[in-house]
Amino acid sequence: MILYKQYIILQNVVLNIDIQNEIFYNSKYGGLMKQGFTLAEVLITLGIIGIVAAMTLPTLVAKHRKKVLHTQFLKAYSDIQNAAKRFQADLGISVYEYSQKEQGVYSSETLKSYIVYFQGNKSNSNVVTSDLNDSFEKAIGYRPKNLSGNNVISQPCDRSIVSEEVGGRFFSMDDPVSRYDNPPNGPKLCVDINGRKGPNRYGYDWFVFTFTKDGGVKPFIGKNSQNLGQDLPNPETACSYSYANATYTCAYFAITDTSPENPKEKYWTDFLN
Repeated sequence: MILYKQYIILQNVVLNIDIQNEIFYNSKYGGLMKQGFTLAEVLITLGIIGIVAAMTLPTLVAKHRKKVLHTQFLKAYSDIQNAAKRFQADLGISVYEYSQKEQGVYSSETLKSYIVYFQGNKSNSNVVTSDLNDSFEKAIGYRPKNLSGNNVISQPCDRSIVSEEVGGRFFSMDDPVSRYDNPPNGPKLCVDINGRKGPNRYGYDWFVFTFTKDGGVKPFIGKNSQNLGQDLPNPETACSYSYANATYTCAYFAITDTSPENPKEKYWTDFLN
């Protein structure tokens, strides 16, 4: 509405200028027709171009940002899978089996052993993440938020150090498999696919995966983000802008690029705001 009003004002101004020019030409040249574009026509055209650019540029920028995130997500998922395969090839056991031997309530040793199979480990935080809300801020300088951009009470992967690989991506893990009685998968792995660039929200650039018994990696869609257990029959409930906690099941939809709200729409271009 504001742009439209500005356009009308501009149009009236240049039309008045053009009328004055017409009077000048008529009086000086006896009403002979001018060739080419009038000042009004040029300025109105430029004004229209500016208005169209102002209206479409934010959409183009948002579309490009989503495309970049989609590419980074696919790259991260591929790297996670390849690292798990190399881990098992070198050690003879899967990440799941290695986590079964983890002592205590944290998965820091499992993460340290796993992260070396990426391009390179840049650093490990001195802070072990926990249920405390400020533990991530102390570890990496910010706290991941949910899909709608709100703070959450607890994080899906808050039982390890946070590792940063040379590409800038962050990795953290949740409880080791050893804490549970033969869970179907584990431990959970949370990944920030673009580091500190933002928006640092689950479902945009933070995603939750889990290791399988046979050495694979899949999106985590467990019934509770804090535990390892059976999968949700309706994972879309935890990948929603109305979900108050960490939106931890969005990787399930991001992989297939399917909107959790409408299977006929795409996750990256239609679902994400």
